[in-house]
Amino acid sequence: MNKINYGHLCLLAALTAWNSDTWAQSGKQALDNSCWDMSFEEPFDKLSLWNDGNPDGLWRTQYIWPRETIINNEQQFYIDPEQHGVSPFSINEGILSITAMPTPRALRGVVEGQPYVSGVLTTEKSFSQQYGRFEVRAQLPEGQGLWSAFWLLPSFKQWPEGVAVLPEIDVMENLGHQPNTYHTTLHTNQTGELTSFPFDHTMKADLTKDFHVYSAVWTPESVNWYLDGEWKASHPTPADYTRPVHFLLNLAVGGTWPGSPDATTEFPARFNIDYVRAWTDNGTCSS
Repeated sequence: MNKINYGHLCLLAALTAWNSDTWAQSGKQALDNSCWDMSFEEPFDKLSLWNDGNPDGLWRTQYIWPRETIINNEQQFYIDPEQHGVSPFSINEGILSITAMPTPRALRGVVEGQPYVSGVLTTEKSFSQQYGRFEVRAQLPEGQGLWSAFWLLPSFKQWPEGVAVLPEIDVMENLGHQPNTYHTTLHTNQTGELTSFPFDHTMKADLTKDFHVYSAVWTPESVNWYLDGEWKASHPTPADYTRPVHFLLNLAVGGTWPGSPDATTEFPARFNIDYVRAWTDNGTCSS
C-alpha cells in the first residue's frame, strides 16, 4: 500500500544474506498446510471493533497516524461507525464487506473535504506476529479508481520518533481497472531512502469475480508470496524487518497510483473478505 512520502511505511538497513535452504517454505513449492499451526483466525462471524471504550476489540478503524492525514493523494476518508454514525463495514453470512461510497451529505463537513468515504481495519492494538504465514481470502472490487489492499506493518505503541517511514509487506494490492492483475511489494529504507521491490502478477482469472487466497510467508531469510497456495514471487528479507507485524485491510478511492474514479465506476464499491489468518511453522516445513 506504499506509494507515499509520509508515514505509510518502511524503516532501514541492508539486506541479509539469503540461503533458500535454511527456512520453512522459502522455495518455489506450493504451500504445505500440514506444516503450519494457525495462530490467528478471523472468520468474520461478527465484527469486533477496538476503541477506547472497548479495549478488547480486535479491529481498529484507522492507521497509526491521525485519521485526518490523507496519504497518496487519495480521495476517501476512513470513517468509524461510532464516531461518524455511518458504517463502511457490513457482514453477511460470514463475509465482511468494506464499502466505499460518495460522502453522505451529513458527513461533508467532517471528512476533510474528501468526496468519498470508506473503511480501513487493522490489528495494530490486538494482534501481531514475527515471521510466519499471513493470508486473506478475498474478492476484489472492480472499477476505475478503486485500490484494495491487504498488507503488514510493524507494531508500535506510537509512531517511532525520528522515523519517517516503516518497513512494509504488501501481500496483495489491486487497482480496480486491472481486474486480472495484483501486486506484491516489499518496502524498506535500507539505503537511507525509500526502496521498493515490486512484483506484478497478471492472471488468466478475473480476480473480481470470485474469492482467492492471497498469502505471504515471511522468514528471517526471505518473503514469498502465493496465490491460492501456488508460489508467485520471492525476495530476500531486509535486515530492518525485525519487529512483529499486524494486519491491515483497506479500500482506497483515487490517488496517484490508481487515478480518480470515472463515469464507469460503480458505487457503492465493496471489498469482500471471507477470512484473515496467520500461521506459525510447526517445525516440519521443508525448504
